[in-house]
Amino acid sequence: RTPRPTIRTAVLCFATLLLAGCGSRNPEPAANKYETATVARGSLVLVVEAAGVIEPTRTVELKSKASGEILELGADTGDTVKTGALLVRIDPRIPRNRLDQALAQQNAARAKLANARSQLERGEKLLKNAWINPADYDKLVLDAATAESEVVAAKVAVENARIALEDTDVRAPVAGTILNKRVERGQVISSPTTDVGGGTLLMTMADLDEVRVRTRVDETDIGKLVPGMEARISVASYQGKRVAGTIEKNEPQDTVEQHLALYRVAV
Repeated sequence: RTPRPTIRTAVLCFATLLLAGCGSRNPEPAANKYETATVARGSLVLVVEAAGVIEPTRTVELKSKASGEILELGADTGDTVKTGALLVRIDPRIPRNRLDQALAQQNAARAKLANARSQLERGEKLLKNAWINPADYDKLVLDAATAESEVVAAKVAVENARIALEDTDVRAPVAGTILNKRVERGQVISSPTTDVGGGTLLMTMADLDEVRVRTRVDETDIGKLVPGMEARISVASYQGKRVAGTIEKNEPQDTVEQHLALYRVAV
């Protein structure tokens, strides 16, 4: 289907015959020097080659919402952990004390509410017998409503204190490998959870069972690649070994280098 290789072969054959004729009066038959093949129809395979970087499909940053001294580290860089494994334990004494204080305030608020409701029931009877005026009864109603709101606020404070205590144990949200560790045992961290960062970064982990290659393909070849197409990946660390992959997506935003547009492709 491509005539040029045939022309080159013919030229090479002609040159070989000339050299053979000059070197010997009895040249060997040309048929002994060439292989023959049967012409057949086939598909034309287009190959696009590009270099890229291997990265995890999902990376998780482990941050601490709690502040205090780091008492225990359950994993180091390169360790593989299971879901729920304890990775970092922070000093829980201050959060535990706050939880005890919140529980005590909740009990006091409940007792105050019970007393306010009892006074309100008594006030209803007194109001029917005209022993108190409506203004005094309205104050009893307001006291009962205020006591109910204090119980709700105390309940929320207890729940927040319990969450803060649980946050002193940082566990693995998913199974994976620890990529890097940012803290050490004995280090004191401060984690303001109201800022944009949302806590102190402790570790970074990822699931390496499935990885992705991000490569850049020039504009002349990007039109030949579509999601779902098969790809073959060669890694310099494992020479001679190829891994099968699938094109996940072509990113539409390009970058220009030396007047050539390059598009990112995820495999």
